[in-house]
Amino acid sequence: MAGPYEPQIGEVPPHVAAARARYHAGLPASYRPWRHLAAPFVCGAAVIAGCVACLEGPALKDMVVVPAMWIFSIALEWRFHRDLLHRRVAPLQLLYDKHTVSHHSLYVDGAMEIGSARDFRSILFPWWALPALAAALGPPALLVGLVFGGDVGRLFLATGVFYVMVYEALHLTYHLRPSHPLRRLPGVERLAQHHARHHDPRRMQRENLGVTSTLWDRLRGTMAR
Repeated sequence: MAGPYEPQIGEVPPHVAAARARYHAGLPASYRPWRHLAAPFVCGAAVIAGCVACLEGPALKDMVVVPAMWIFSIALEWRFHRDLLHRRVAPLQLLYDKHTVSHHSLYVDGAMEIGSARDFRSILFPWWALPALAAALGPPALLVGLVFGGDVGRLFLATGVFYVMVYEALHLTYHLRPSHPLRRLPGVERLAQHHARHHDPRRMQRENLGVTSTLWDRLRGTMAR
């Protein structure tokens, strides 16, 4: 008797191929992938440029907010991924459906590569996500600025926005062909393999939840062995 079907590396399993066919059939004709890709980076660059232009001369101690915000963002990303993208929590069920139900049905460990630019829609956040996040970070950045100084608040906002841009760029890179030049950047292939293991259906809800870094997976004991 034949054993269970085991796809080879790079081979798309039949159930994934079927999910991709359904996804492509449902893509709106009006979708413009390169506009979708550009939107968060143009918006993010504008926010960062505005923050930097308004700096009044931060002291060395003010710069501590940059690594502090970066580490906080790594922790927040890990928790957001675990608690909202892989658990159906009311009233945010749409996040679970878009990520666990849709994204993870299209890409599995061994078949992670997108087929064309139109697949950006299955990888990237909606085009409005980064502007919305920048607006949401505004009040905390203002509060930080009032407490620690205006430059600290501006650096807080710029770092948070830049982190999301890095997240988007890295996540998309993990889903490019292994021979793509971006995959050859230092450390990227290791992170891509870390992310691919997360796309193993047996692991996705509890292991390798970090996308931009493995730091929080190591600290929280969720690294796939």
